[in-house]
Amino acid sequence: MTILIVDDSKIIRRMLTGFMGEFYPADELTLLEAEDGLVAMEKMNSVPSVDLVLLDWNMPKMNGEQVVDAIRADLRFKETKIIMATTEGAKLQVVKMIKKGVNGYLVKPFKEAVVRDAIENIGLLEEED
Repeated sequence: MTILIVDDSKIIRRMLTGFMGEFYPADELTLLEAEDGLVAMEKMNSVPSVDLVLLDWNMPKMNGEQVVDAIRADLRFKETKIIMATTEGAKLQVVKMIKKGVNGYLVKPFKEAVVRDAIENIGLLEEED
């Protein structure tokens, strides 16, 4: 499982990294981090595949919407799942991103259980017993 966490907040990246470490065995997990969309695309292009991108919307250089557009335009990433993890929670914003190909949506602040549920809902995590 290769997961890319994209957020301009180091605190959010650390929190999501910690959650992923709880959800997946360490020997099955590759975590990548990016502080903006440009770095995110560099990371995407540096590995054979990315299973999941947890993506903030409001970032410098290249925002989350632009990253979604770039990922969905590249056939190499057609299987990559994207979950927005952002403060942008207005219904119109959510619908817009779903139409662009986002698989899930989290509105900050979020708790570990909500993140787990979002990943379960897109089929990348087994439900807890």
